[in-house]
Amino acid sequence: MPGLDAPGQGSIGLRPPTLRDRLAARIAHLLPLAYFRKLPGVIIVDATNVCNLRCPVCPTTFAMTRKRGMMRIEIFKRIVDDFRGRKERPSIYFNFSGEPTLNPELPEFIRYASEAGHETFLSTNATRLDAPTCEGLIKSGLSRINLCMDGFSKKAQETYRVRSDFEQVKSNIERFLAIRRDLGSTKPFAVLQTLLTSYSENQIQAMTEWAAAAGFDQIRYKTFSLGSYTSVEEKRRYSHFLPTRPDLLRHPNDEERLTCTAPRGQSVVFWNGDLGLCCIDYDRMVELPNIGEKGFIAAYLSRPAMKARKRGFLKQFEICRGCSYSNADNLGFKINLQAKGKALEKATV
Repeated sequence: MPGLDAPGQGSIGLRPPTLRDRLAARIAHLLPLAYFRKLPGVIIVDATNVCNLRCPVCPTTFAMTRKRGMMRIEIFKRIVDDFRGRKERPSIYFNFSGEPTLNPELPEFIRYASEAGHETFLSTNATRLDAPTCEGLIKSGLSRINLCMDGFSKKAQETYRVRSDFEQVKSNIERFLAIRRDLGSTKPFAVLQTLLTSYSENQIQAMTEWAAAAGFDQIRYKTFSLGSYTSVEEKRRYSHFLPTRPDLLRHPNDEERLTCTAPRGQSVVFWNGDLGLCCIDYDRMVELPNIGEKGFIAAYLSRPAMKARKRGFLKQFEICRGCSYSNADNLGFKINLQAKGKALEKATV
């Protein structure tokens, strides 16, 4: 989760909101709670908040204070079962605060959701993709997977992804794509995701060529940012990760945004069943009900949860201040790999 105003990222003065924006924000304050009853389009599932890596600016390693654990299948089923017989089928994302593949029940989670008609998405550091795991994920019905590798050299990958092994991760990724090909499956849609750091910014062409040859469907380059939860000293210490190319730097918006759509469009379920406000609230700073007693929908539509979504929409929480979801621009770009890697289509993220 990226932050803002890090050393070396530059400082852009925000233009004040336009009259139209101020009017819209004023109207937003008057919105009734019923406006926040709409069920989310995305549910982010915290399969675990445990990780086997120690990335320098990741809050899972250095800032998280909530208890560690693994979600049980019984809790996950409370989410999926609530939508049976309803027209809504929110996408389910397994990419929150830990490494999802550490949860041994993950393939069963995905299979259960996929069979119920939900699109499913997984993001993994690719350190644990042995052959049985690869085959299990592919056969689970998984819709999309982000395979993360932050550079195309040992130094680039291992300087940031501490405790990872570049050659092993690369081999694991190639294994996954080979098994998908051997099974004759077009799913999951495979994306190579990489953070653009000072160590990897000159490796874009090499990574793109490798990704196309390996069989990826898309490659996504994310701009790097230092976390808003890090201290000033930590931001100085880790500023060496920031790219030197200005076009690869994330930066604050040049115009202040007064509202945020994330709390209304997505929801988080922590590993123990507690609801979370949005993808930025990694430490459950906003306390919401648990889904264990009455299920996901009842907890989501409870008055405390709706009031919290309204406050989040109006950016009234402390976590909203440094959030790059609504406060930053230049989040990166993606390249669609087509025609056996020969045709490339570039687009912003």
